Amino acid sequence: MFTQIKIIFFLVLCPILSFSQLNFNNHITVSSGNDGFGRPRIALDANNDPFIVFRNNTSPKTIRISKWNGNGFTSPYDIITTGIQPSSQDGPEIAAKGDTIYIVFTSSATTHSSIMMIRSFDGGITFSDTIRVSENDSPQICRMGNIAINEQGHPVVSYMKNDLSFSLAEQMVRTSNDFGTTFGTAVSSTLNSPDDPCDCCKASLLVNGDNIYVLFRNNENNKRNSYVSKSSNYGASFDQINEIDDYDWILNSCPSSVSRGVFIDDSLLIVKKSGATGNNEIVLTSISNVTLDYSYNLNIDEIPNVNQRYPEISNSSDSIFIVWQDDRNGGQNCFLSYSFEGIKNLSTGISFTDSSFAGPKFNPHLTFKNGILHLVYIDFLDSSIKYVRAYVSSTTNIKEIEYFVPNGVNFDILGRKNNHGFNKLKLLD
Repeated sequence: MFTQIKIIFFLVLCPILSFSQLNFNNHITVSSGNDGFGRPRIALDANNDPFIVFRNNTSPKTIRISKWNGNGFTSPYDIITTGIQPSSQDGPEIAAKGDTIYIVFTSSATTHSSIMMIRSFDGGITFSDTIRVSENDSPQICRMGNIAINEQGHPVVSYMKNDLSFSLAEQMVRTSNDFGTTFGTAVSSTLNSPDDPCDCCKASLLVNGDNIYVLFRNNENNKRNSYVSKSSNYGASFDQINEIDDYDWILNSCPSSVSRGVFIDDSLLIVKKSGATGNNEIVLTSISNVTLDYSYNLNIDEIPNVNQRYPEISNSSDSIFIVWQDDRNGGQNCFLSYSFEGIKNLSTGISFTDSSFAGPKFNPHLTFKNGILHLVYIDFLDSSIKYVRAYVSSTTNIKEIEYFVPNGVNFDILGRKNNHGFNKLKLLD
């Protein structure tokens, strides 16, 4: 009887005491110095090997790639031709499915800036000639492109369009059904938004079947709240739009931010920056993929007097990983928050950069698949792009268990409005 009791007790405690953690490998320098180290983006090829796309901002400006070869990264090589003049202000952005890769960027090679794309169907070994995505049927300024890829491998591109006086801002979307050889008519995804979208904030995209979601920041007399618009007909029109926070961030300058999202069950999980409290904070939001209504806004790692920005998110089902940069220790560094149970037990920020090098680290990016987290960032003083991977493992050394419980209060502790608040309960060992 005593043995049976011990076994039952052990089984009851196991779900509480056992959880997953990350084990990090050594940091690897991908590119440095004259090879370039501008704004790296990371994705996986058909073999789940990482490749990293980045800018070289020295003249002549170019976009480069470095691929994992089994033991390290290849020497970076150019993937656009001389004279395309990629912008050093934004981009590039990438989307990949198997060995199909699309890269979009702003080019100043045209009379007015335009959105260009290159594509690869062999995992980034070779790339196509440059394809112009933004229309030019009337003179227009197009910047801040972004890209997603649908289930069939076709690209969907968004970009900011202005007239020549930088007014009449619109977030445009163009879709393709032939792997980017041609694109349909550009459609405004922000036509039904109040006032104009913020003309210095990039939008991002999520695609699921015929549903396209555009995440953007609005500018309603300097009120910089976040919005989502939805097309249910693969970009022919955007008939749904909704505000996904009501923090009422008032700012008469550029917030220079982009919201990022992933699908999780019947929701979109979105990370974004808000400065409504006077402090730039990374906020996590969940919205319905049908109604676009949001259910909560949560601070991920709120620290007074610390400026957080450039959030990115990746997930596989309920495993969620979020990175950003902030200045909590007096200089810029990159931080990671993660959970293997959705938003439950979402960790506070941990630094994942190479601590053997002093100085700023910024522009983090990530992707997660098959139990491996791939991370990349800029090491400024080393003038380099660094890569590190982390493997999921299990441990029983639990320090803290956190649960979020709806509290029925429609504002948070800082006084901001919130549709559904949360209390955080902590159980310490």
